[in-house]
Amino acid sequence: MTRPERLLPADAMTQETVSFAAAADEGAVAGQPGRLRMVGATGAEPAGAGVVPAPGTEPAPDTEAERGDVPEFPAAPPQDAQPQDAQPQDAQRPTQIVEATLTFSVHGRFRLPAMAGDATGVAQAMPRPSGTVRTSYVDSSDLRLARSGVSLVHRAGPGRAGPTEDKATPAEPPGWVLSLPAFPDPSEMNVLSAPGGVAAVPATLRELVTSWLRGAPLEVVATLRTVRAGIARLGGSGETLAELCDETVSVLDGRNVLARFRELHLRSERLTPAGLDEIVRRLSEAGAVEGEFLPRLVRALGTRALAPADVPKPSPVGTGDPAGGAVSAAVRRSVRRLQHADSAVRLRLPDGVHQMRVACRRLRSDLRTFGPLVQREWADGLRTELSWLAESLGAARDIEVLRDRFRQDADASAAYDPLPLDPAALARIDSLLAAQEVRALRAADVALRSQRYLDLLDALVSAAREPQLSAAAAEPCSAALPPLVSTAWGRLGKHARRLRPDGADETWHSARIVAKRARYAAEAVAPVLGRRARRMAHVATSVQEVLGEHQDAAIAAQTVHDLARAHPRDGALALVAGRLVERERGRVAASRAAFPRLWREAARARGAWRR
Repeated sequence: MTRPERLLPADAMTQETVSFAAAADEGAVAGQPGRLRMVGATGAEPAGAGVVPAPGTEPAPDTEAERGDVPEFPAAPPQDAQPQDAQPQDAQRPTQIVEATLTFSVHGRFRLPAMAGDATGVAQAMPRPSGTVRTSYVDSSDLRLARSGVSLVHRAGPGRAGPTEDKATPAEPPGWVLSLPAFPDPSEMNVLSAPGGVAAVPATLRELVTSWLRGAPLEVVATLRTVRAGIARLGGSGETLAELCDETVSVLDGRNVLARFRELHLRSERLTPAGLDEIVRRLSEAGAVEGEFLPRLVRALGTRALAPADVPKPSPVGTGDPAGGAVSAAVRRSVRRLQHADSAVRLRLPDGVHQMRVACRRLRSDLRTFGPLVQREWADGLRTELSWLAESLGAARDIEVLRDRFRQDADASAAYDPLPLDPAALARIDSLLAAQEVRALRAADVALRSQRYLDLLDALVSAAREPQLSAAAAEPCSAALPPLVSTAWGRLGKHARRLRPDGADETWHSARIVAKRARYAAEAVAPVLGRRARRMAHVATSVQEVLGEHQDAAIAAQTVHDLARAHPRDGALALVAGRLVERERGRVAASRAAFPRLWREAARARGAWRR
């Protein structure tokens, strides 16, 4: 019932990012309570949509004939939609209102109480016609999606009710809805839809759940029939204050009804706190029981839908715990990050390639850092496969960085340069890089669709569940972890001392790689060792950033130089390329000049770590 926060196109799919409450309505998230958000605002909103019967009527009976009648529940109006004539009730002191999604369990003969009155602020209620929704939940036989907070469902029905209509619109085709943790913030959900019948999951949606399914076949694990009825509660001037939806859900096995339950969903749009409390009180007195929203799939399948995900959440680790716990936590963090970034790469979301590559590199680094605590052959095998995956993503990420750098140069040149860079030549450079990026992303797609990638995912899940530890992992973290960070910093010190202002770019790049490993080592143990490790990670980040800017500038200079040589007849492009090369090499020199001071600070931090 919660409104979508934004709507984005994704090829043949429709994608939106919604709150947990909305995702739970499709069965994606377990145990999420209705959330109250206090906002200081006033004004009216248009009447909300709903598929509803008259107040006090029973939902339509569950009959065999209903199974094909499935209107998709109408979307609510946009969050910021207001009629032009809406006026604040008090321009000096805004009225406090509540936005909430609350769920109530009710018995089969429950009757809605009267809602209108001064205590609630509701003047009248507008009924909507009833409708039936048939939902098929698709998952692996062991519920890999549901246990990871992901749902893939098929819905079919005759149509959608409009916000001001008393009857459903013409029939809509059946369709699929995929709800998965949003990227980069898994506290929200990405909801994507695609047309099609229940017999075949669209390939676009099937690919998006690859990191959770890992090649397991899909099947219908539950079929529900929901008789939906709703009422739009209206205020005195016609604005929607709340919507109440009454739903009776039947769990089906062929033609048999295995179970049946009934729920009320109250969405407050512009009720005052007192008005919401009064409505909740009246519903409770009539027999409704308020509680957390339990996804329908869980109601249908029972506790096995609540079993832990294949990749468990990292557990807290203390300094006195065995060091193997720190290894498990680090592996789980990276594998979960990779799982979430997988769909972002496939959807071409910003930073998706970067974050998936980071997950690969961080886990490779952690396996190296924790080398004494894990079985070497096992760790080396994982590191080899993670290196392959990171390299498969590397070209796309490098070009993404380059295009962003050159766009920033163009913006700065247009604003401050007395002789701005030729925008047409810059556009040609960006176009050439864009073509390379498309090819690089296609190559990444090939890797993500390969059996080798599925095998790697299986290996990573096994590693997250039970890493292969050595005898040294039984030592307490306080004794086992500090030397691992010292070793990583020792390697960085050796590389840093070799750096010279006139040294080769490759030497500086090698130092950057080792600096990143030192940072990852400190970050891997920081959840256990605390402030000192976080300080080391912060210092290592500063060193890595200046070396990273050096590397990015060096690559940018070489890339644009190569583009100019490949197009010798394009004089304007050659001129802009020359100026870009000069700027990037200037940044290389600036990074080399800044490094000694940063390294002195890092050396002091390392000394404090030793003490």
